[in-house]
Amino acid sequence: MTEINLKMLDRYSYSKISTYKQCKFKFKLKYLDKNYLFNANIATDFGNLVHKTEENIALALQVGQPIDYIMLKNNFIVEVRKLALKYPKEFFTADKSNRTYQEKAYLYLDSAIYRLENFLRQNPNLQIIGIEQKFEYNYDDVHSFNGSIDRAFLNTTTGEILIQDIKTWPVPAQTNELKAPLQFAVYIMAAQSL
Repeated sequence: MTEINLKMLDRYSYSKISTYKQCKFKFKLKYLDKNYLFNANIATDFGNLVHKTEENIALALQVGQPIDYIMLKNNFIVEVRKLALKYPKEFFTADKSNRTYQEKAYLYLDSAIYRLENFLRQNPNLQIIGIEQKFEYNYDDVHSFNGSIDRAFLNTTTGEILIQDIKTWPVPAQTNELKAPLQFAVYIMAAQSL
């Protein structure tokens, strides 16, 4: 299907469907009436900061360059200080995880920042093939799905693709949140189309 035809299909994303399931009126306001309101909050801003740092680490690993952890940590600290000024109450208040964002920042800088490099060292058969990989695919000649995959790996031994979705949730996901969520079904079809 050509790109022009793909643009003519009704376009869906996991976020769009999730919004509809959450509240049909919110869906109407956001997607039909085009009222794209965005309320910044510390969770979103902190998650975006972690995402950006992880993206830089993955890009370096993908092309075999050394990771400049000192620069990444310095940038992270500068941005975290901005968050502390922007959200002073929330930054120093424990959330559902019983941690403050200050503690989360220390934890990330102390150990979590090395997760991807350690993961690849422990799994030498995995190769990064996608970072913030945009996708759009024809679902049924009427609807298309679009979105972005945080990271995709190729298992060079089996040919399987591993999709990684970076989350900075305050608490670990519950079992019922991990039972083939719609987002991963969309990702599987996206990986097949890519």
